[in-house]
Amino acid sequence: DSVRVNDRICREILGWEPPMHVQYEMFLDRGGRKISKSAGNVFTPQVWYRYGSPQSLNLLIFKRFVGTKSGSVEDIQPHMDELDYIEDVYFGKQKVKNEMEREKLRGLYQYCWIMKPPEEPSVHVPYNLMINLAKVAPKGLEAEFIREKLDVYGYLRQGDSGLDNRIEYAMNWIGDFGVAEVQRIELTSEESSAIRKIALALGSAEDEDRYQGAVFDVAKEEGMRPGNLFRILYKILLGSPQGPRFGPYVAAVGKQSVIEELQKSSN
Repeated sequence: DSVRVNDRICREILGWEPPMHVQYEMFLDRGGRKISKSAGNVFTPQVWYRYGSPQSLNLLIFKRFVGTKSGSVEDIQPHMDELDYIEDVYFGKQKVKNEMEREKLRGLYQYCWIMKPPEEPSVHVPYNLMINLAKVAPKGLEAEFIREKLDVYGYLRQGDSGLDNRIEYAMNWIGDFGVAEVQRIELTSEESSAIRKIALALGSAEDEDRYQGAVFDVAKEEGMRPGNLFRILYKILLGSPQGPRFGPYVAAVGKQSVIEELQKSSN
């Protein structure tokens, strides 16, 4: 109603045509409430930029979405990881067979960079891996610790462009929220059984090789492909189907925290 009233004021009192009206997109918070200054649940770009890149926020804004979008800090992790995937598509590192889908993603990547994309891709690390490393990093040596572990895991083979920003995002997140919540995945009864057995085996394992070997032992016992089992583990622990070598990762973040995550996901 206020729009129509203001239009009449412009025409009938002020004597000029009202400005053109445009549709805008409604964002809700995680609880489904309208984001509103009067309601006290404002979520600003500055908050997002503390934990994620400007391009990941652009992705949230520009990508097509069925239904109403939510805007909260919980959306940062999946959009950071999704931006990495789209960047891989843009630079041809990730193959997409459907040409229309591929070009759509390439165009979306350009919009994320406001039509000025970089000439080379940045380093890609699952957001939750950064969070977990930041959590266990020695105080005062966080950046060195995270960089060293990522180098061991093989994430820095193609360079470290953008890594300093990712470390800063992770440290800000840990300082403000603690560990990020990974979305729970649905497991079959067979997969749940295998995950519980891995958690049990980790309890008696004492080094990286035994942590790694526990997965192969359980895969053989359960008649599962080790690669599939590793993908499930990474989805549980990192929210991504890929990750660092399992044994060194468990040693870095602490086997007890890994055991607790596996037990929680398989119950």
